[in-house]
Amino acid sequence: MSAPDNAGPHSPASAGSSSTGHSEPNVNGLPPYKELCISAHQAYSQYETRGDLEVLEFAIRSLRLAIKTTEDDNPDKVAIISNLGLCLNERFKCIGEPQDLEEGISLSQLANALTQDDSPEKHLRLSNLALSLLSRFEREGRAEDLGEAIALWTRAFKLVPDGHEDKPLLLYNLGTSLRIGFEESGSTDDLEKAIELQTRAVELTPEDHPKKPMRLRNLGISHRVRFERLGNLEDLERAVVLESRSVDLTPDGHPKKPKYLNSAGNSLRARFTRLGDFADLERAIVLQAFEVELTSDGHPSKPMWLHNLAISLKVRYKRTRDAKDLEEAIAHQFRAVKLTPDGHTDKSSYLYNLGANLSTRFEQSGNLDDLDQAITHQTTALTLTPEGHPSKPSQLFGLSSSLEKRFKRVGEVLDLEEAIKCGTRSVELLPENHARRAQNHRSLGFLLVTRLRSPHAHADDASRAMEASLEAMQHPSSHPLERLKASALYAYLLTKFSHLLTTLPRLSLLEAWKHAISLVPQCVWLGNNVRGRYTSEELSVVSAAVNDAATAAIADGEYGLALEWLETGRAVVWSQVLQLRTPLDDLQRLPQELADRLRHVSHALQLAASGSPPALTETQLPSSSHDIQPQSSHGYALEYDKLISTIRELKGFEDFSRPKTLSQLTGACASGPVVVINVHKSRCDALVLYHAGDVVHIPLPELSLSRAMGIQKYLWDLLRAKHFLNRCRGDLQDEDDERGGRVTAMDPPDMMRKILADLWNWVVKPIMDIVCTLVPPSTTLPHVTWCPTGPLVFLPLHAAGIYPSDDRISAPSQTIMDLAVSSYTPTLEALLKPRTQVTPAGQDPRVLIVSQPDSPFARENPIPGTATEAAIVVSLVGESKPLDGADGTIQAVLEGMATHEWVHLACHGIQNRMDPTNSAFILYNGHLTLAELMKHHLPNADLAVLSACQTATGDEKLSEEAVHLAAGMLNIGYKSVIGTMWSISDYVAPDVMRVFYTVMAEQVKAGGELQPAYALHEAIKVLRRSSGRGGMNDFLGWVPFVHFGL
Repeated sequence: MSAPDNAGPHSPASAGSSSTGHSEPNVNGLPPYKELCISAHQAYSQYETRGDLEVLEFAIRSLRLAIKTTEDDNPDKVAIISNLGLCLNERFKCIGEPQDLEEGISLSQLANALTQDDSPEKHLRLSNLALSLLSRFEREGRAEDLGEAIALWTRAFKLVPDGHEDKPLLLYNLGTSLRIGFEESGSTDDLEKAIELQTRAVELTPEDHPKKPMRLRNLGISHRVRFERLGNLEDLERAVVLESRSVDLTPDGHPKKPKYLNSAGNSLRARFTRLGDFADLERAIVLQAFEVELTSDGHPSKPMWLHNLAISLKVRYKRTRDAKDLEEAIAHQFRAVKLTPDGHTDKSSYLYNLGANLSTRFEQSGNLDDLDQAITHQTTALTLTPEGHPSKPSQLFGLSSSLEKRFKRVGEVLDLEEAIKCGTRSVELLPENHARRAQNHRSLGFLLVTRLRSPHAHADDASRAMEASLEAMQHPSSHPLERLKASALYAYLLTKFSHLLTTLPRLSLLEAWKHAISLVPQCVWLGNNVRGRYTSEELSVVSAAVNDAATAAIADGEYGLALEWLETGRAVVWSQVLQLRTPLDDLQRLPQELADRLRHVSHALQLAASGSPPALTETQLPSSSHDIQPQSSHGYALEYDKLISTIRELKGFEDFSRPKTLSQLTGACASGPVVVINVHKSRCDALVLYHAGDVVHIPLPELSLSRAMGIQKYLWDLLRAKHFLNRCRGDLQDEDDERGGRVTAMDPPDMMRKILADLWNWVVKPIMDIVCTLVPPSTTLPHVTWCPTGPLVFLPLHAAGIYPSDDRISAPSQTIMDLAVSSYTPTLEALLKPRTQVTPAGQDPRVLIVSQPDSPFARENPIPGTATEAAIVVSLVGESKPLDGADGTIQAVLEGMATHEWVHLACHGIQNRMDPTNSAFILYNGHLTLAELMKHHLPNADLAVLSACQTATGDEKLSEEAVHLAAGMLNIGYKSVIGTMWSISDYVAPDVMRVFYTVMAEQVKAGGELQPAYALHEAIKVLRRSSGRGGMNDFLGWVPFVHFGL
């Protein structure tokens, strides 16, 4: 809770003409009491600047002595009494002595009573009394004190005309008290008025005014409070900007600095919780830890700051699972409880959060004592919190969670019954427009499902759970992810417990999933940098929901709908990046001003996507609470959302930037069938898009999720054992035949034969049996593009088959390579690029050829074969620009990519599994990362050949997101990309490239559409016929080469 401002003691020294003269003047001609008042005023000013309690004590002593030396009929005495009351209230805030508070209130009441209503200082007397009453309310929770404080400030505000120097002070104080009133009563009218008044106060306060930081901070708090109630992201962004600015404007060592640090940390943590940018949480903890360190245990605000730091540490624990964070959170929360006297209004909050932390530790430790203590603390907190208090619903919510845990551990049905009562009461108390309603309703739904599964089920549990989940999924101001989870719960209930419903469901299964899919674009927020989006919880939740939804659609025979939904949930982040590159023809149809603004905002978001949000500066302060200036990525994202909404209101633009429908995706199969494979725990299916948008369903009864995961594990165990998945960071071990890792021996062919045979029997053969009947007869092999999901993303479908156990070419085989030319695509949309060639038919493309045989960043693992490979490519292509060794810098390569249609990169490549956006090509002067590539858009790009390691490996935790270099090259503009699924041999790569570029040169000469997939297919066929490295049995040598795109 934040206190309002005070004007500071007013020295009556200037009021000499009103003195009765009862005191003898000193050598300066002033009565002694006035000298004392001047000293007190100077001391208080010094206290406000330095926070030195000793000078505040001096001011109090001086004012006490001044009162004693001033006659009762002296008109200055009232001001002295008022100032002493104000100083005592300030000392109470510093050391928490109740006697100071009560004396301060008595003095302020006396001063107010002695001041006539028409006095020019009446508003100050009213304000000082209100300050003291508010301090008592914050300590003891007396509602009448808060009500009287608001009434006093309202009266003071009306006494002061516009333009008066104290008007900003009174605007600010009245606004802050109304905000505090909202926190107690929940009246949004109070909150709206508070923000209006505080905004005016900030606008009227000069930039160099010493109170500017405090007023900025409290306006920020009000916006954060409104966000927590209504869920408006603009409020959250403005809170961060305002509170960060208050910190920036306050010098180190200032007594208010810890308070501002604490507030800024709270808003940053709130933004992390809502948007998932881990950098926000890290910064919040740094600020709050610094503030706690600066504050002594005797400071009255120390418990609050310990409490806030504990919350942030617990939030980080939930993200990282670092037990140290949780232990520190519990320790800080325990200290906050211990330092807070009984009867203090914040005691219940500290007790509740201590219980919540212990409940969380129980999940980790399984120690029932932790859970019992948690329930005791949370129950006590609930008892201490008065009815009608806004925190009551969240406390009931937390207690219900702890009781449910104990039921699951101990089996005591009374715990479950009480948990459901608490959960029910929690949703009943939450206002209709509260942003947490979805979370609380969904949690109540899960509580009812817990009872539904137990022997203690009630007849209406299924229907009540369904109603709770429906309420959650349809609540407009709640977090989209909570609403999506609620949609999934509704679908689960329909699937598993429809026979137990006592009322008819209001939505069908597919309607529930349709609602969930509509929320996907809102769940992963565009305002976060790409790394933040990839590491957030949202992507995994979205992926699981889309998988479930598509499976339900397939089971219902809605194959086209399933395909649309799978497309919506795949490569979500890449889709967002591409969405920002709105085609020029679409922009030309828009009103010019709207098109220009969209272009500007989209470009700004592209630049911000792969970096952290810029530091907040004074220029980022919005001019009003309703006008956020989008100087950060968050601000630009908010404006982007508004622009898209505005455009969709225009006739003919209703579907602008929405996920594509099946009819819009049909162009993806222009060069051959596209096979989308959905792997689910309940069933596995292939959906084949071909011809004019027809979708053919192929069940895969022999494939299961567990089998797919088993093949993936089997392959990756082999690759790890052979060091084919090692990261390359310039510290590789000495081996001479592998880029990005090391090979210790020839691979066990039998292991690869089993993997490829399983893929053939369970996946590829059933699909090709049908696909071969769909494509017309031809002298050339058909082109099939694979778009797998789940574990299949990491498996070599393009090499599936039954391979002979000897090297005889004539031995019979059944393989995909005998039936079709294979490509991959991360999404169907990636295949919708224009298929016209960038260079005119018969004209040689410009080729950038980069080779790094001995990069300083990978000296331990030289790859001399890249120089041979580059020479081969130069000899086979027409117009080329080699960048060898020292010439191959990051800048030179990026500049070359912008001016050449083809690029060939022969170097080390790494897949960074800790941070996939830092996967990179290792060039002469450093790493060209995926994050850097994402900043660029190359509309004239055509072919990228990534003769490097692990360029199409991807991230195991983000299987649907295609977080690898090959997908990165596709998404910056290349139509075709040759990549590698794991590390490749420095001896094999030149042989592959010799044949590949020979075929590509023939295609260029012949004119017509280039077909890199066919060229790679031919190169691998030739390689397999060779003996030794890369031959038929050297599966790890030839299998990793893959084609993505057109």
